Amino acid sequence: MAEPGRGQYRPTTMRRLLGTLAVLLVLPGCGDDTRSSVPPPPRTPGVMLVHATAGRGDAEPRATDVTDPADLTAYVEPFSDDLAAKVTKAVGEVDGETILAQVVSVGCDVPPGAHVRGDDIVAAKVVAPTEECFAPVTTVAVAGVD
Repeated sequence: MAEPGRGQYRPTTMRRLLGTLAVLLVLPGCGDDTRSSVPPPPRTPGVMLVHATAGRGDAEPRATDVTDPADLTAYVEPFSDDLAAKVTKAVGEVDGETILAQVVSVGCDVPPGAHVRGDDIVAAKVVAPTEECFAPVTTVAVAGVD
């Protein structure tokens, strides 16, 4: 006969485990749901970076004016559907009289930031670049300028 507590089913332990699991599953649903009362994000000044793995596209030496919807449609056409949607969304979120977009990086890493210099958007340098990756990441910078 086995010693008590060794190799035997203990109902109190199982009940305690199930009770804890039930509490953990219920708690995330508790509290105020403020999603419906949160206003949409404000338009963002400056530069936004959007990226997608295997997003297609090549690094560009100059930014493209995508203020006009037709120009934006033509600009995002070569990208994957995912990246095209992200760029289109970012264009709607940045603030400025003119909206510029530029592929600033195609590689293993996403730059940590970018800034506008004249007609170009310059990506910040990746401090410790990854030497090898499964698929390249295309990073597009979107900026609003006045």
